[in-house]
Amino acid sequence: MNSVRTIGSLVLGLWMSAGVIAPAQAQSPDIGSATDLVRLFFASHTQRFQAGSSPLLNDTDATRPFLVDCLAVDGLQGRLGFDPVYGAQDADVTELEVFPDPDAPILRGAAQIHVSFRNFGAPRLFIYTLIPVSDGAWQINDIYSDDDGWTLSGLMRDAGIASAACDPKSEITLFGMSNDQEQEAADAVTPGMEEGDLPGHMDGAEEAQEVAENDIGMEQGDLPGDGVVAGKRDLLFILDASGSMWGQIDGVAKISTAKQALRGLVGDLDDNTSVGLMAYGHRREGDCSDIEVLLSVADHAPGQVGPAIDSVTPRGKTPIAGALEAAAGSFGNPDRPADVLLISDGLETCGGDPCAAAEALAAQGIGTRVHVVGFDLKEEEKRALQCIADRGNGTYYTADNSEEFGDALKQIANTVNKEPAAPEPQPAPEKSAIFEETFDGPGIDPSWEIVNENTRLEALDGQGALFVAAAGKETFYEGETARNRFVLDSPLPEGDFDLVLKVRFPVQTGSEHAWLSVFESPTEQIGALAWATWKGCGPAINFSLVKVSGPAGEKPEKTAFEHNLFNKGNMLSNLCTDERGYGDAILQVLEEEGATIRLKRRGRALTAVFEMTLPAYEDKEARLYSFETEAITALRLSGRPSFFMGQWSGARNGESHFFVDHFAIESGDNE
Repeated sequence: MNSVRTIGSLVLGLWMSAGVIAPAQAQSPDIGSATDLVRLFFASHTQRFQAGSSPLLNDTDATRPFLVDCLAVDGLQGRLGFDPVYGAQDADVTELEVFPDPDAPILRGAAQIHVSFRNFGAPRLFIYTLIPVSDGAWQINDIYSDDDGWTLSGLMRDAGIASAACDPKSEITLFGMSNDQEQEAADAVTPGMEEGDLPGHMDGAEEAQEVAENDIGMEQGDLPGDGVVAGKRDLLFILDASGSMWGQIDGVAKISTAKQALRGLVGDLDDNTSVGLMAYGHRREGDCSDIEVLLSVADHAPGQVGPAIDSVTPRGKTPIAGALEAAAGSFGNPDRPADVLLISDGLETCGGDPCAAAEALAAQGIGTRVHVVGFDLKEEEKRALQCIADRGNGTYYTADNSEEFGDALKQIANTVNKEPAAPEPQPAPEKSAIFEETFDGPGIDPSWEIVNENTRLEALDGQGALFVAAAGKETFYEGETARNRFVLDSPLPEGDFDLVLKVRFPVQTGSEHAWLSVFESPTEQIGALAWATWKGCGPAINFSLVKVSGPAGEKPEKTAFEHNLFNKGNMLSNLCTDERGYGDAILQVLEEEGATIRLKRRGRALTAVFEMTLPAYEDKEARLYSFETEAITALRLSGRPSFFMGQWSGARNGESHFFVDHFAIESGDNE
């Protein structure tokens, strides 16, 4: 057992202490009471989950004693589509631990409480931020998933869930409830469960989320990009869904074994691998053209790949050559290493030449390999599929039973994970500037149009920079009335080009954003977005390529490739667990020296690039950092160069200050 102290006794201790807290203590909440509040919140949520009753987060009255008003929204869990307390659709929780952050239990006035456990054996870590409210007690201000990189407040914002402004003076806390309310909350916890023994398999779990559409908000003819991110690999699964996959091994259908093992492989891959899924024979009988890309190769959200795998139902023929030929269009950048994994229990049945198709596929780019898992094959069939791997520069794996099949996929995971990362990005060659603005004064180029100008919030600072302040509700880059949007009255260049913006800003509210775009209107733009969020342990830098599209006066549809640069091997490995000091040092450089944002056009593809110099820190040397997003491919590109400095709608009170040091349009023809 993890602890001899049961959750029931923890709750009793919490409520007993609540009854004897003196007013002086209540005004200075200790870290122990913050920890107890999170324990009680988790236990109350678990009791409802085990009982099959309405989730705690769907009940505003029940959550207001725990959460600030911003997060207490009726039906919240149902509207999010999954359980943010467990970070999953279902739960089998063991090894639960609730404890203060060992390095910074109080950070910037907020308590930092870690909740770690295993869900179905997989380790999970959540960081709860709690703030002191009017009566001196704590309330949960946000929940951050260290594994998946989301915050509860961010999920709510992305889902369009409006919430009231947080006023700590008006919050209802456990210590402000009536006796009846206290007893009701205490009764909601199942006594006798030991910490670490919560809960078992739960019935009635919500169905898996539907696979998201990849081209929401795009015009006809615009396609998701090639998923190119520096230092990463692509892996495309090709799953045989011909009718023979209903055959059984050890009493289990081969398709069931393949699905289970394939889902396990996805979980074993590291964060440097983007995955996609193709299937053949899964929709129609006797149709050799039945080949479909179910998921494009990309960094898919947690829970997105599994449902796509599960959706495959064997029905048809085995067009292996056609699938390999179709796979050639799944990898947009020949300079990025790529793997194809073909899973098949039979030979080509549509007259194609799979070996020639594999050779052509492997020749299309640097590091492209075609691997094959031959499942339950005869010896002559194995030799035929071995040819595909040999000519595809890959590896052939034999799997005569479910155990060998699982071992084969584990070997493939090791092969892909051990692949060396792409080389460090080299400094870009010097480019010729088509247009340049240095903001040296006494004025700026007359070609600039300043939309909704407010001169009190922008001025040249006299040192070669444009100062822009953002404050208030209408400071979002897609806002119709957003103030001080800079639009260059000049057409876009013909051919390849870069829009370049050098900007400095301190993270003051946790909602700052700098936007560089091709601008038609506030609701018709494609742009690069550098933006701050306040994670569970402090500010973090994020970077996105975003397309918004829609009529004026309405909320536009949006396509976005979003990346947290403070997590999972980007600028640093994990801000919240071991690199907070380094993260703060990077933020200091962003404020004092700044970063460069690029919006690149190459042919029909647009990508966004974030560049800055990372500081020397402890054993780390100073280095140039460059990150490039996936691409959005646009057949048509029109608009004007533009930039904008603002705040997310959830900004804390106060202004945000930005210093724009340089803007340029550079030719990309010499690359």
